[in-house]
Amino acid sequence: MEILSFQEYTQPQHKEWIVFIHGAGGSSKTFGRQIAAFRSHFNLLLPDLRDHGNSKELTKPEDDEFSFRMVAHDVLTLMREKGIERAHFIGISMGSIVIRIIEDIAPKVVSSVIIGGGVMKLNRRTHLLFKTGVFLSSFIPYHKLYQLVAWILMPYRNHKVARRLFVREAAQIKSEAFKVWLGLLADLKKNLDSYFNKPFKSPMLMIMGSQDFNFLDESIDYWKKFPFTNLDILPKCGHVCNIEQADEFNQRSLNFLLKLSK
Repeated sequence: MEILSFQEYTQPQHKEWIVFIHGAGGSSKTFGRQIAAFRSHFNLLLPDLRDHGNSKELTKPEDDEFSFRMVAHDVLTLMREKGIERAHFIGISMGSIVIRIIEDIAPKVVSSVIIGGGVMKLNRRTHLLFKTGVFLSSFIPYHKLYQLVAWILMPYRNHKVARRLFVREAAQIKSEAFKVWLGLLADLKKNLDSYFNKPFKSPMLMIMGSQDFNFLDESIDYWKKFPFTNLDILPKCGHVCNIEQADEFNQRSLNFLLKLSK
């Protein structure tokens, strides 16, 4: 059976797991600044999603159309192979969508959810950005197109490190896979509109940057709709908050998780 490529950090004294889900164009390296902080308290599993990182050669069933549901099943298959029955999930950007689908498919495997730079809903501007990207992908080399999207999502000087990492990781994705993922993102709006009206089933924390102009307002609206969820906003921080303000992200996440684990 094919499984995703992954990094794993375990210690015999730890009983609980965290599964980290990166965003589109990223890889498990997205969480390099989380490993030391979290491995002191939990076992860690960091998969590379299909077509990303070292998970580039997974075959797709002929009768199965590529979808975020397939990506979620990839993660669940890896968890079964590793014998992980239940875990906390931490997702960044589009990884939040994969976690949402995992919770729909197999709610019993999700202990809690932490989302950084979460995509709760696509506003018109962001939806148009992805649609335009699909159109331009026929004319512009995909790595140049991703650089453009990264600049739009993370435009400030303090976003530079996160922007550079995502551009570097995205450059390793095959051209056809990039187009497929871009098309998948552009077609998300209807599904996200539905999810926006449903609360998470598990304890949930959203951590957002105050400069996350494409996704912050929708996260605030979601929190207002379901105020029993938790929302932390990091000042002077962009979309990929676990990289840009790693120490603050780690501390707030660990405070949330360790309270649940008592």
